[in-house]
Amino acid sequence: MKDWKNIISDYETENVYLAEVAQSIIQNVAYEIPGLKKHNQKLESTQAECIKKQDNARKRVIELDQEYKKQCQQLGIEGVKIKSEIIALAKDLPDQYEEIATEAKGLQAAVQLYQDFVQANLDEGVEIKVLENLKFLIEHGDVTTYEWKYGEKPVSIEHPFLEWQDDDKEESNEIDFGDDGGDIDFGDDIDFGDTDATTAGEGGEIDFGEGEIDFGDSGAEIDFGEGGDGEVLELDDIDTSAIIVEEGGIQGGVARDQDALSLLDNRRTRVIIIDELEELAGFLTQRLVEASSDSIKFDMVSSSHTQDSNTLRRLLDGVEGIASRLTELKMQQLQTLRDSPAYTDRLVDTFKQKLRLKEKVLSSIEDLKQKVQETEEERSRGAEQIKVLQDRVKSWREEVEQDISKRYKGRKVTISGA
Repeated sequence: MKDWKNIISDYETENVYLAEVAQSIIQNVAYEIPGLKKHNQKLESTQAECIKKQDNARKRVIELDQEYKKQCQQLGIEGVKIKSEIIALAKDLPDQYEEIATEAKGLQAAVQLYQDFVQANLDEGVEIKVLENLKFLIEHGDVTTYEWKYGEKPVSIEHPFLEWQDDDKEESNEIDFGDDGGDIDFGDDIDFGDTDATTAGEGGEIDFGEGEIDFGDSGAEIDFGEGGDGEVLELDDIDTSAIIVEEGGIQGGVARDQDALSLLDNRRTRVIIIDELEELAGFLTQRLVEASSDSIKFDMVSSSHTQDSNTLRRLLDGVEGIASRLTELKMQQLQTLRDSPAYTDRLVDTFKQKLRLKEKVLSSIEDLKQKVQETEEERSRGAEQIKVLQDRVKSWREEVEQDISKRYKGRKVTISGA
């Protein structure tokens, strides 16, 4: 105890302790506490920035959801099993073509109007055919390209093989190895035919029989009716009316490859029909403008071919409706799928890209939440440390004030700036 008192006495000699306390107070007031406050302000700024980024990321997630749903709606899928749903749509495309071909029968009046218009503007005796491919579709429906090309139905159709690899189904199909702890039952009553000699007489041996095979070598001859009382058949007496002789050439042929595709399923013929629909729509649009305008007072054709604006509008809507169905984005993508099954993976990837981006944004939101939490914890620790230093400086200041006051007979001493 005496040694400790000597240490304190030496420390207080020449007021060394006052100088050290003053240095500590200045260090904390001028550097430590301002530095911690500045660091906390930076943490608060970082925290606010992270919260702002979280809000932007949440908005981005909503946008991606809307874009994904819109993309699914455009293609007509739910977006649960993307590839399976797209493949199902591509396989059902021929049914949609049949519906379009059925609706196209309602364009007969528009086509006839165009034909009459063209014919009325030609010289007498001159005849020209227009919209022949569209007429064929209206009259015969969505038949094979073979029938369109050769003018007759094929005997058989060999449809092109379209192979789509459905990854969604492959992932869902699991092999059941029967790992349920059960044992394989081989059966205890398998008869391997090990019949001994004692049972041979009861049917254990194969009975080949003791008879001989009769090959008909008895010397008898086939009677062709050329002798005796037999009647000889003449060729002219045979009825051949039920016999059909097929002609040569393409008649009775087999539709293969592109010829086996329907008119609307074949890219080449589909483009031709779309072009003719656009041609017909352009004609009807011009006729509608002329029929509904007050400033233009002339007829392009005779009065017998004049139609009122309501009729023209109805005909134009029908043509544009068929054309729009064949050229809409959904139909174009499905047509590309049937033309090139490999395009399926690229199309599916455009959907999955949205989902991957969404997952990435959601992951960034979680990272920002973690960063905000860590920043808040660090800011709390900094605030506690600032309070500790402030309390320590306050305590040192009071002790110094009391020490100095004792030296001046209890005068009140106040240290400012701390």
